[in-house]
Amino acid sequence: MQFFNQKTFILLIPVLLAVLCYIVNRIIASIKRKRAEELFKSYHKDRIIYFSKEVNFFGQRSAGRAQVRGNGSLLLTPDELHFLRWVPKKNIVIPLDSIENIERVNSFLGKRKNRELLKIDFSNHQGEKDSAAWLLDNMHAWEQVIKDNLEQ
Repeated sequence: MQFFNQKTFILLIPVLLAVLCYIVNRIIASIKRKRAEELFKSYHKDRIIYFSKEVNFFGQRSAGRAQVRGNGSLLLTPDELHFLRWVPKKNIVIPLDSIENIERVNSFLGKRKNRELLKIDFSNHQGEKDSAAWLLDNMHAWEQVIKDNLEQ
C-alpha cells in the first residue's frame, strides 16, 4: 500500500494550509510587537502622552494616491505626533506646531472604510501643506488629546 495516495494528499493540504496560516500570523504578530516596542522605547516614558499599538494608516497626501494603506503604531508627545508603519517600515513625524487642522472624514485619497478617519492637516518638512489620515479604535480620545496639546 502506498502512503502518499490521493486521499492522503487531500487530507494533508488543509493541514499544511493551517500550519502556514499559523506561521504567517505568528510572524506578523512578532513584527507588530517589535515595531510597537521600537516606537515606544524611542521616547522616555514621561514624554509619552498617548499611544496606540495598532492603527490603520490611510496615507499621506504628498505621497500621492497610489500608496498602499498600512498598519502601524501611533504615539503623541508634547512636541510631536509620531507614526511608525510596520511593513514596509516608515516613520512619519509631525511636529505639533506644524498641525493646522484636525477633522474627521469618511474617506482619504480615495480610500474609505465604513468608519470615520482622523485626518490631520500640517506643514511638512519642506513647508508645504500636507495631510495624513488614520483609522483609530479610540478616535474621540485621540482627537481630544491632540487638540488639548495644541492649545498648550
